[in-house]
Amino acid sequence: MKRKALLFIFEGFCEFEISTAISMLRSTHDLHKFALANHAYRSEARLNVLPDMTLKEIDGADYDVLIIPGGDLKPIAEAHELFRWVANFAEQGKIIAAICSGVYVLAKSKVLQDIPYTVTLTKEQREFLGGFQEENYRYQPFVVHGHILTAQGHAFVDFGIELTKMIGELDKETIMDLHDFYHGKKNRRMEEYN
Repeated sequence: MKRKALLFIFEGFCEFEISTAISMLRSTHDLHKFALANHAYRSEARLNVLPDMTLKEIDGADYDVLIIPGGDLKPIAEAHELFRWVANFAEQGKIIAAICSGVYVLAKSKVLQDIPYTVTLTKEQREFLGGFQEENYRYQPFVVHGHILTAQGHAFVDFGIELTKMIGELDKETIMDLHDFYHGKKNRRMEEYN
């Protein structure tokens, strides 16, 4: 039986940043989308996406992975209920993967206290938004610290690959094949049949 993962969606979330991650997760997890309210949310590319449930309906014990995309932070800037829920999820040692501006949710949840992270927000934006410890910021494509993965928006392929490594259900050869495929280097299946 597949394990379960959560994907947080909100108005203006950036779907391309999570495309590789959710594609790679499908072999190991059932993905459930959740939001603050039960209605359609328009993504950055103007796709309408319905959540499977709201934050209030989630039993966190059923899930072992949480993915938070980047996007427009205005709709979630004051989502204190979400921040408390994410803090609780993190306290349980479950995998949390946030990309681009979605790392803001981790900062406001105090998940990033005293750990290295990356985020696609300038120093001025980080200071304005609050919650970020500047001395722990790293300008790197991604940062893995224990069960927390943060990534720059442009590193969405590596974000998906690192998340897959953290889950630990695929062998090294399969991960390398996925790395080559998603980076546009080669497709082993095509090479086997041609």
